[in-house]
This record gives sequence, C-alpha cells and structure tokens, in this order.
Amino acid sequence: MGYSVKQTSDGGYIITGYYDVAGGILLLKTDANGEILWDKAYGGTGFEGGNSVQQTKDGGYIIVGETTSFGAGSVDIYLIKTDPAGDTLWTRTYGGPGVESGQSVLQATDGGYVILGSTNSFGAGMDDIYLIKT
Repeated sequence: MGYSVKQTSDGGYIITGYYDVAGGILLLKTDANGEILWDKAYGGTGFEGGNSVQQTKDGGYIIVGETTSFGAGSVDIYLIKTDPAGDTLWTRTYGGPGVESGQSVLQATDGGYVILGSTNSFGAGMDDIYLIKT
C-alpha cells in the first residue's frame, strides 16, 4: 500500500508505504517511466509503516512513519535515513509511552530534519500535533 510519492532529481520517483498485512516499510525507486529500479524493506518483528519520503541533499532518502518494533512506547515515530541505493545509514525513534505517528518529513536548510506527526504521550490530550526538529 503506497502512502507517499515524490519525484527524484533523476526524473524518477521514490515511493513509500506498507509492504504487507503484517506491516513493514517499503521503499520503491522507479525510473521516469515508472519501471521499478529497486525496492527495500525496513522494520523489525512488529508493525512498521512509511507515511512520507523525501530525497535528501546527499541523494539519499529520509522516511518517516511508525514502528511497534522499536522505541519507548506502544507505537513510536520511526525515522530512517538511507543512502542513494536505499541502504540504511541510520534510524531513530521518537515517542513516549503512548502512540505517536510521523506523517510528514522534510530536510531543513541546516541539514537536519523536521517531522510532523501526532502524539498522545505528550501535550494537552488525545492526538496532539507533534513537531520534531532533529
């Protein structure tokens, strides 16, 4: 199931979403005609999903979504940085004891990342806006 698509600097496309019912983050790279060049899967033994992807200044990709395999709570924001071939460079999780989800990510001018999502671990009540700057 696809959740985010962006055009890449080479004219192709990068797509992220979930790759099966059990959950796992899928990253697909296509050429300009939509032909798949490669695909990668990320996650652990729980449920993971990718909600947003962007190409980064170094030609790699940044993916944000959620994870039940890693982190501090039942569901946490999951941030994955890859190289241009989709190989994982690093991952981070953000959250508390409740449920957090990352919905959008972009690279800031200083090279860090800005994540927009939701949280019920922090804030005034259920499903507050969660803005994170890395």
